[in-house]
Amino acid sequence: MNDLIKDNINLHADVKTRKEALYQMSVMLEKNDVISDKDAFYAAVLDREAIGPTGMENGIAIPHGESDVVKDAAIAVFKTNQDLKWDSLDGKPIKLIFMLVVPTQHRDVNHLKILSHLSAALTHKDVQQQILTENNVTDFKKILEKSGGM
Repeated sequence: MNDLIKDNINLHADVKTRKEALYQMSVMLEKNDVISDKDAFYAAVLDREAIGPTGMENGIAIPHGESDVVKDAAIAVFKTNQDLKWDSLDGKPIKLIFMLVVPTQHRDVNHLKILSHLSAALTHKDVQQQILTENNVTDFKKILEKSGGM
């Protein structure tokens, strides 16, 4: 999973809304050369958000972005400084966002593979607690790697 996250991680994101978080993640992805157009990608993420909730449980959301502007499959991570209002399965606010970044041309393979690895890592309550409290990027990535066998 570290290969998918690379430098697309901010464990101290100062955002106040779901849309601001998603847009700032798109800006980060464009800056890191994962996508070629932040606005087109952001629009794709909002389209997916309109389909159904991406908030899971225990303060974690997994929004998706699928677009022709995606150069390589990736995961972007934001841990927010404050809780965000989000449509989540448990009705609680979100603090940790894993955005799946998927190129349209390899959608089926990449999307399902990334989602299954991430979901496997996040099924354990102890892993959830560790990543929600970890503020060091290197240690955060190690927790994910150990938990998902990646």
